[in-house]
Amino acid sequence: MRTMVVLRGAPGSGKSTWVEKWGLKPYTLCADTIRELIESPVMDDERGIMQISQKNDKEVWGLLFHLLEQRMVRGELCVVDATHCRPKDFSKYKYLIEKYRYRCYCITFDDIPIEICKAQNRQRPEFKWVPENVIDTMYARMKAFPVPNYFKCISHFDDDAINSIVNEYKPFDANAYQKVVVFGDIHGCWEPMKQYFDENPFDESNLYIFTGDYVDRGIQNREVVEWFLKNYDRKNVILLEGNHERWLTEYANEEYDDDIRNGVQNVCKSPEFFNNTIPQLEGLSKKELRQFCRRFRALAFIEYDGKKYLISHAGVGFMPDNLVKIKAQTMIRGNGKYEDDVDGWFERHELQRNPDLIQIHAHRNTTDIPMKASKNSYNLCDTVEFGGNLRILEIFKD
Repeated sequence: MRTMVVLRGAPGSGKSTWVEKWGLKPYTLCADTIRELIESPVMDDERGIMQISQKNDKEVWGLLFHLLEQRMVRGELCVVDATHCRPKDFSKYKYLIEKYRYRCYCITFDDIPIEICKAQNRQRPEFKWVPENVIDTMYARMKAFPVPNYFKCISHFDDDAINSIVNEYKPFDANAYQKVVVFGDIHGCWEPMKQYFDENPFDESNLYIFTGDYVDRGIQNREVVEWFLKNYDRKNVILLEGNHERWLTEYANEEYDDDIRNGVQNVCKSPEFFNNTIPQLEGLSKKELRQFCRRFRALAFIEYDGKKYLISHAGVGFMPDNLVKIKAQTMIRGNGKYEDDVDGWFERHELQRNPDLIQIHAHRNTTDIPMKASKNSYNLCDTVEFGGNLRILEIFKD
C-alpha cells in the first residue's frame, strides 16, 4: 500500500533470507534475479567457475525500474533487493517516490560483520559467489555514504519496526471525536455540501472523512475545490482518493499544460475533466492543488466506540488479512466489475468472522442500492451530479 522498502547490504549479508522470512518474495524485485533473466551464467576463466554476469547493468536497472514503476502506478508494496551502497543507487528512486507519494524505508544489513558476510557468500551457489575484494569495496562505500534522509533506516534486527511496516495496519483511534462524518462522491456539486455545513457547522470535535471523487460531472468544481484548499490540512479532515483524483493530480503536476496551451487533448485520458472541469479550475494555484493532492489516502481504517470501520472509495468484498500488501488501486478503483456486489460479499465473508467490522464506501451503485446496503456495509454512492443525493453518514457513540 504505497510503501517502498529497499535493502542495503553486500552479497552474503542475508537480504534474500530476510525476504523469505517476512514472506515478501511476491513483492520483491531482485537485481540478481533480473541479471539471470537477461543472461545465463558465464565462464569466469580466472576463478575457474561459472558466475552471474555483471556486464548488463544498464539493461538490468532499466528493466528493474520499468517493473518497479508499473507496480508503483498500482500503489503496491514494493521491495527492492540490491546492494544500494552508492549515492546514485538511491537517487534513482527520488522521482518515483514523489510522483507516486510513497513512504520509503531502507532495511540495513551493513552491521553484519564483514567476515560473516564473506563466509555466507561462500555458502551460496557457486555461480552467485562474489569476489571478496568486491565485498571489501562495498563495505567501504556503505561506511562512506549514508542513506539519504528521504528513506527511513531500520536495522534488519528490529523485528518490531519491520513488522509495523510490512504486516501491521493498525486502526486509527477516533474515540476522542464526538462523531465521525463520512461523505460520499461529491462530483463537483457544491450546493448539497454547502447545505450540510450550513446546517451542521464545521466542528473541530468531529472527524470528517471524504471518500473521494471530489471533481468532474458537476458544474461547481471550483467551489468544491476552493473549500478543500481552505480545509484540507485540518487535523480532523481525512481525504481519500477516488478514481477521478487521477486527473486532478496530473493537472496539478502540470502534465496537461502543453495540451491546454495548444487546445488539443493528447495526454489527459478524461474528456470530461479536460473539457469541463479544467475550465472551472482555471486560475487556481497549481502549487496549492499539489499540496492538496498529496494528502490523498487510499483508505481510512478507524476504531470508534468499540467497532472498526474500513472506509475506501471503491469498497471491497472482504477484509484482507494484511492491508499493507493490498494495492492502493484496489481501494481507489475496485476489483472486478463496476457492478459487483461488494456489499453483499462483505456481509457473506465478514459478518460472522468480524462482527465488529463495518465497511463504508462510495464509487459503485448501479441498482439504486440504499445507503445501508447490507448488515455491515454502507454505500455512499448516489447520483448527486444528476440531481440525486449527496450521501453523508454520521456515526455517533452509543
